[in-house]
Amino acid sequence: MATCIPFLGVSNLSASLEWYMSIGFNCSGTNLAWEPDAELSWAQLEWEGAAFMLFPSEKQMLPGAIRDAGLYFKVKSIAGLVERLKFRARIIELTEETFYGKQEVVFEDLNGFRITMAAEGNV
Repeated sequence: MATCIPFLGVSNLSASLEWYMSIGFNCSGTNLAWEPDAELSWAQLEWEGAAFMLFPSEKQMLPGAIRDAGLYFKVKSIAGLVERLKFRARIIELTEETFYGKQEVVFEDLNGFRITMAAEGNV
């Protein structure tokens, strides 16, 4: 079976890695594991086994523009996540129950990417 891991370009890789870890993502790999004296050039982040990667990009985003990519995670629970996001992210939407039976929180990361976490059960 093939696995697809999205790769997102960010302007400050170290700050982005720290931000994602502060809201509960785990860093499961970086180039520093093989090159401890090198500059950080990529990082893989995971939530309940779902992964994506970050890489440094100098491409600038226009103010107020929405990034042309986002991430959607199907997770066991989003309990506690909203509290962690309150002072770290712009929460775009919080849905206690969608018409298809999920609870969702949609937020924007520090790079302008939209992230959706959807779970069965209570927010």
